[in-house]
Amino acid sequence: MMNTKLLLKRGAIFTLVILMLLLAGLGVILRDRPAEPAAGERVMITGPGGDLVYHRLGQGDAVVLLPSFARSAADFNHLAQALADAGYRSLAVQPRGIEGSAFGTLDVSLADYAADVAAVLDAEGVAAARAVIGHAYGNRVARVFALKHPERVRRLVLLAAGGGKPPPPEINAAIRKAVFGFDGEAREAAIALAFFAGETVPASWVAGWYPLAALHQTRATTAQAYSSWSHGGSAPMLILQPADDTAAAPADSEKLAAQLGARATRHVIANAGHALLPEQPEAVASHILRYLDTPEER
Repeated sequence: MMNTKLLLKRGAIFTLVILMLLLAGLGVILRDRPAEPAAGERVMITGPGGDLVYHRLGQGDAVVLLPSFARSAADFNHLAQALADAGYRSLAVQPRGIEGSAFGTLDVSLADYAADVAAVLDAEGVAAARAVIGHAYGNRVARVFALKHPERVRRLVLLAAGGGKPPPPEINAAIRKAVFGFDGEAREAAIALAFFAGETVPASWVAGWYPLAALHQTRATTAQAYSSWSHGGSAPMLILQPADDTAAAPADSEKLAAQLGARATRHVIANAGHALLPEQPEAVASHILRYLDTPEER
């Protein structure tokens, strides 16, 4: 009798622990709101994978903005406003599984994310974007889009461009903790290690992580070899490299620029880690606007 009661008690405790873990995990999954909404008018269209959300700000030539791994288009708010002020129309795309964009198929590749960019341009009536700008994971989508749709992009801009090789093990672990870990000092320390030059993490990067989208994007990245899309087609390219990037080392983008030759322009931005945008927003906007204002070769 005692054994039965003991087993029942242990079973109840085990069930409670599992329930708590599930609820905690659900809390992580639902931790999917950026510190502030994405700037501009929210537009929802039907894309290749279902509902597809993007944010439009300004008028003029279209500039597409593609955010980092498991992040929202809100990361581009400062840059989107700078582009709008300069006479451009920024189109910040919410990746699949983020802020209203549907996941679509689970058997996904970077080409599917690139198809979403084409759908946004179609919705805007744009034959070719003045530029497609990709941050970290978004730079992979940008390069695949330029490869698949060369006639639809006039310039590429890569922020914190990686993909050639995985980050060091300790940085990979820190990225996982940033995306999937529970809130607290240890998680903030991991975010700082993986994404920032300094030790302070802004509120916008404590929030705004999408764990399920991270899994979807990981599947998309592993569906094809880096060598098949690394060159990003034939469009001119600006590479902005954070000097203190631990996730995509400066040597990697230096190698990419050397391979592309005269087609690529590379600048190193001091005092910036992989997140780049919140640490050096003015420098990023200045380099990009100067690049976009440079006359195109005919």
